[in-house]
Amino acid sequence: MAASTDVWEVMSTARTIRRFTDEPVDDATLTRCLQAASWAPSGANAQEWRFIVLNSPELRAVVAKCAVHALEVIEPVYGMSRPADDDNSRRARSNRATYELHDRAGEHTSVLFAQKRFPTASELLLGGSIFPAMQNFLLAARAQGLGACLTSWASYGGEALMREVVGIPDDWLLAGHVVVGWPRGGHGPVRRRPLADVVRLNHFSSTA
Repeated sequence: MAASTDVWEVMSTARTIRRFTDEPVDDATLTRCLQAASWAPSGANAQEWRFIVLNSPELRAVVAKCAVHALEVIEPVYGMSRPADDDNSRRARSNRATYELHDRAGEHTSVLFAQKRFPTASELLLGGSIFPAMQNFLLAARAQGLGACLTSWASYGGEALMREVVGIPDDWLLAGHVVVGWPRGGHGPVRRRPLADVVRLNHFSSTA
């Protein structure tokens, strides 16, 4: 599925993409994603965020190391293992894409999203000032036909490494890390639970 200017199509087909071609993302296309991120709301409209593009060979090598750390953490949590070549189940296909993303982590452009800490706000509350920017970035990527994946590579053992090489001060949160590229394969409808499973009317236990 190609680029789209239909916001409903964009939202309903913005699947997480983990497999990318070797074609680099041009500066103009990436800048449009970053511009969209900057249009997001933030608490008090403070815009205390930084979007750090990681595309140099040196930084990509660091990203690859962070991906290795993250994979060591998530494999036991999700019960993941590399699927056999002849396993074509849905789970195997999903795992295969995840392993490919981690194996090729050093080949792609990615963006680190950071949010300034405030002593009066919890990390969850601060997330409300940076997560909308990340979602805008993801939707802008999809709108232009790009693929993107929000990763945990700036967490776990990779956080300290990323902080050091990028020079992120201690009073800033690493909120997320997004890999972006041209998808190998197409976008498609997202798979989500039925709306009736998550919507309630006036009370947590009611049904809409």
